[in-house]
Amino acid sequence: MQTLEGTQLGNYDVTRRIRVGGMGAVYEGRQRTAFGRRVAIKVILGNYAADREMRRRFLREARTIARLHHPHILQLIEFGEQNGLLFLVMPFIEGGTLTGYLRRDLPDLQDIIAIFLQLLDAVEYAHDEGLIHRDIKSSNVLLDARRGGTPYAYLADFGLVRTSRNLELEETGKPIPLDQVPGTPHYMAPEQTRGIVTHATDIYALGVLLYQMLTGELPFDDPDDIKVVKMHLYAPVPSPCERDASVPLELGDVVRKAMAKRPENRFASVAEMRAAFVAASEGPMTRITEDDPVIDVILHPPVPRRASVPLNPPEQKMQPVAVSARRQARAVSPPLARPRVAVLRRRKNRRFALAVVGATIVPMLLLCLLLLPRVLGISLFPVGFPLLGASPLATVSVTVSSQPVQDTYLLMASPQVAQPDISTRAIPDRVLTNTVSGSRETATTGMQTIPGAQAYGRLFFDNNSRQNIFVQSGTAFMANNGAQVMLTQSVNIPPRRNGADGTIFASAIAVVPGVAGNISIDTLSTTCCNGQVTVNNPQAFTGGVDSGTTHIVTQADVNAVRDALSSGLEKQALQNIQKQVAANEVKAALPAFITQVQSGQPVGAQSNMVNVRVTITATVTVYIAQSARQVAEQLLTEKAMQSLGSQYQLKSPLEVSNPNVTTQEKNGLIYLSVTVQGQWIYQITQQTIAQWRQSIKGATPQLAQAFLTTQHGVQGVRIQLPFGTDHLPTSVDHIQIVLVDG
Repeated sequence: MQTLEGTQLGNYDVTRRIRVGGMGAVYEGRQRTAFGRRVAIKVILGNYAADREMRRRFLREARTIARLHHPHILQLIEFGEQNGLLFLVMPFIEGGTLTGYLRRDLPDLQDIIAIFLQLLDAVEYAHDEGLIHRDIKSSNVLLDARRGGTPYAYLADFGLVRTSRNLELEETGKPIPLDQVPGTPHYMAPEQTRGIVTHATDIYALGVLLYQMLTGELPFDDPDDIKVVKMHLYAPVPSPCERDASVPLELGDVVRKAMAKRPENRFASVAEMRAAFVAASEGPMTRITEDDPVIDVILHPPVPRRASVPLNPPEQKMQPVAVSARRQARAVSPPLARPRVAVLRRRKNRRFALAVVGATIVPMLLLCLLLLPRVLGISLFPVGFPLLGASPLATVSVTVSSQPVQDTYLLMASPQVAQPDISTRAIPDRVLTNTVSGSRETATTGMQTIPGAQAYGRLFFDNNSRQNIFVQSGTAFMANNGAQVMLTQSVNIPPRRNGADGTIFASAIAVVPGVAGNISIDTLSTTCCNGQVTVNNPQAFTGGVDSGTTHIVTQADVNAVRDALSSGLEKQALQNIQKQVAANEVKAALPAFITQVQSGQPVGAQSNMVNVRVTITATVTVYIAQSARQVAEQLLTEKAMQSLGSQYQLKSPLEVSNPNVTTQEKNGLIYLSVTVQGQWIYQITQQTIAQWRQSIKGATPQLAQAFLTTQHGVQGVRIQLPFGTDHLPTSVDHIQIVLVDG
């Protein structure tokens, strides 16, 4: 690996390497022009420095940080490149990362509140600027130690940032293998594994970070990153209160809501999360007392967190909880620190053993009470006989456990998907287009005044004298038709020499504007200069125009044709597209139209008529709704199997809503919301029913009910004995067990 210690990057001397990652490293340096100020220098490592995508990300990070101005976002000092090596320069933060801070010791609740509020402010500011961080984690939080006070937090590393208004298509909604998802698995929201990045993604990561700050541990942790991602996808959200009893229950609720599996169940914004966090921080804390019947505790003298917050209010219910050993071992903090509690589980193992023994012996005793009358012939209960003529049949109605399962799934439809895929929650779709055009000629409505124009041409002068003759500019000559022309330049006509007249051409214009000046060839034939020079026009004069008004093309003329043709063309395009739609396909949304207009003459051109051509292209995305419903059904079935187990089976066909298009992107990419629900019922076999009948025959209703209610899948039991009896029949043939849906 290339090392940069002892080298110089621009205006900075690299002194030591602070940390290194898979693609980049951070070094400590000194700024030469700032009296050796300590700085942090981030660079790209190895082959990544030449990778176009990595360089683009690095440049984007520099551009992003440069535009952000917030006291808790690490600022950019400089961005540069030297010998192909890109580097970012930022202030050096003495306290290191939040990761290292938590490894040394868990902070007091007061410090947690202060640090986390700083981070909430930074993330909210980034969201307001239209940015999504995508990689909020403890190693991207830097802490500046303040003497005798709470550390000052900085949010850093915007290398994976995305704009909320223009997420790139190749990284949003595209199925991504779990080992290639951009971001950090331990802080990754479930939808981020499918490339979906929103403000809710950062809120989820903030929930993970708050859990880590409260307990010192991550909510989902495993050496295998793939397993961690799957935990985020499927494992229940843990509460920090279960890991550390000194964590207030209110803060645990904030963590669980921020880490909700579905984005819509999380806080709607960082501002909402801050309000809940502040309320939880100021709310009552769970009390632990010495006279708790289950767990003995020792309370250190409590020190209130805030002067305005009463600790251990009298009406607060006492709860048996466990306290983090790391927090128990810390010294008593200064004022405004949280109380220290230490839990001594001196009777935990003994009570657990008693619970296990009780859970084993009670069912055995019930079973013995049922079997004694049949095995030993000892009747412990008075067995009655049905009255004469009464039915000897006992009916036992067993209400079978059933569980409703419901969820709403966000599915992706894309032309790049060939077949429905439950693992990526994707289905195929198609983009249909059709182009039609029409034209119409219409009279122009624009009017324009045309001023008169003078005709122009050239005159030919022939000098038969032996001296030069000069003719002044502006000299007028009369044509045979009465039109006058005037020289526009002075001419010096050469004399006759060697038997040849002197000749010359000169430009002239008609004196009066209009078509009368457009004289034909040799219409002017006269002499001047005492008859020594002949003057004629060997070429016609042209360009003379009479003044008047004429029609011109206007934008209104073009728009009128466009408006007249568009409605019919759109209808025609829709009819053509409808012919392409298969019977099982539905449109994702209303078609989009692109209209192009071409005019035979440009706007402003002189013309009495104009021909306008209108071309309309219609585009619509279609998908198979049944495919979306089937994927949603498979997802819910898989969820039910994981949460309920294989003993539960679907009671009736699933109820599936029609897919609802939530987002429509470019290139045919759409997102569908599908709600599906069903009822799963526990499966009780005939073999199990036969065993139950053997176990309860001859028993009292109370014993039979107690036995049956302990069986798997039994929600309730109702027993109807034969008339005149107080025991179940001793013959299994006289016991009827009826299963009733719960």
